[in-house]
Amino acid sequence: MMTIYVNFAELPSWLMLAPLKDLYQGVNVDVTWKPMLGSLGNVAGSNIKPGADDPLESYKARRADARHKAAQRENERMCERLGIKPAQGERNINPLYLSLGMSWLTSEGAQLQQYLNYVETAFLKTFGDGADVESRPGLKVVLEEAGFPIAGLDHFLENEAPDLEAAQEEIMNSGVFNAPAFVVDGEIFHGREHLPLIQWMLKGKQGIPPV
Repeated sequence: MMTIYVNFAELPSWLMLAPLKDLYQGVNVDVTWKPMLGSLGNVAGSNIKPGADDPLESYKARRADARHKAAQRENERMCERLGIKPAQGERNINPLYLSLGMSWLTSEGAQLQQYLNYVETAFLKTFGDGADVESRPGLKVVLEEAGFPIAGLDHFLENEAPDLEAAQEEIMNSGVFNAPAFVVDGEIFHGREHLPLIQWMLKGKQGIPPV
């Protein structure tokens, strides 16, 4: 059993798809998909009172600038791998409706390939096409282009959709802080770089584990 956590607002979850497809080759495993609305960032508090002189002001400014430049470089690397422009990768969206779409797939008993089609279509529409993915009509377009039926979707969204904000808190409390993340046999792995090791685990841990 494996649980996969996806954030439709972040490129790393899109980059996960290719190695995830490789993982499924020769592996038979039940998968649960869960959407995340956000990730836990590195937040540092301050004891400096408003208006007071901060002796570390210059240092903090340099650190902030360094983080910004590092984020830009990482965005450029990810966009190059995905075949999109850096400006496209910087798009900022609310992933609520795309996350509800994943919940819809789950409620309808979607199969693995249907999840993969939906996730890939969602990212292409978001970062490739710059399409509307933050509304109900936009979600319907994504589902239809992914080949998944939408009959009954309106009723689901109005009456049966899960409280994803409450679910987000539960996810964080479980120890999953960023996406993509994977939980296998109760062990949490953050990041797509762990997929080779996860594949080794799912294949019975035979031979030397990949580094």
